[in-house]
Amino acid sequence: MPFRIPWLCHCHIFFFLRQAICEAKYLFPCRTKLTWVNGIAHLPEHMEDPTYVISSAFGNVKVDYCHNPSAMTSESDYIGFVKDGIQASGHQMGRVTKEVDTLVDHLRAALGQVGKSGKVIHIAHSQGSVITWLAAKRLTPEECRRIEVISFGGAATICTSEFPFSRCINYYAVNDPILNVVPSAVKALRTGFSFGGGMEQEIIFLASRTGDPVTDHGLLNPTYLEALLWEGRRYQSLYLSPIGKVMDGAFVAPLASSACWFPNFAYKTTKQLFMAILQLFVWFRELVKSILMEVRGKRGEQYEQVPNFQHL
Repeated sequence: MPFRIPWLCHCHIFFFLRQAICEAKYLFPCRTKLTWVNGIAHLPEHMEDPTYVISSAFGNVKVDYCHNPSAMTSESDYIGFVKDGIQASGHQMGRVTKEVDTLVDHLRAALGQVGKSGKVIHIAHSQGSVITWLAAKRLTPEECRRIEVISFGGAATICTSEFPFSRCINYYAVNDPILNVVPSAVKALRTGFSFGGGMEQEIIFLASRTGDPVTDHGLLNPTYLEALLWEGRRYQSLYLSPIGKVMDGAFVAPLASSACWFPNFAYKTTKQLFMAILQLFVWFRELVKSILMEVRGKRGEQYEQVPNFQHL
């Protein structure tokens, strides 16, 4: 009689494979690339600090920035600052400039680096958000589906109801001056309706951490920095594997942090890796145990003829 695996064992095997796939995705997540584009009044030397902070918040991964150049020649060039504001207003009215074309090329290059199964995490601030909004109109739906957009104080709201991005999130400080020129964000603040094409909330309003509207608009100031750090933790939990965290702790973290912080970090990430492997082993052991119990139960239920003692 051929051996057949009971139907309950099939359920156990399906459950085990599903859990194994989930663990494999956790241990070996898809490739990602972090990019960001700045707002107005950013000279080339102003790109270094935000890039470093973003990298630190997202687990010390490499961040490529797309510089949105400023008309300013120095930090005291107020005429150049006004020109930047005029250009941003033109972007809001749909005017496409070379900055838009540059960002399109930048995002496509990032998509090429991660491959078809990878994902680009794109951060935009202020005018950079409206440039991203214009660039999105030149991307194909397939390209958009491999990009997550995180906007801070954007001069335009970017939602999945308009573009098929993998994820869109727009952060606004409730007293950010930019709200005066973004009607869609103001409408969301007044009505409380802040969802895009999906069910995830895509426009989030943050309470001021400083009380100063101008300060709250800054990407690295307390209000937006808190949201940036939260996004960094989310990214690490989804896209950094325990193996990658161990490697980061062993080679990257000591160069960017104090010696007293590194052992705690390495211990934590190593523990996460060990627990994931241990959990996978326990699931496999339970699967084998369940199959053996089912097989033994089926054999025990087979009829065995009772010997006839009358002829003895």
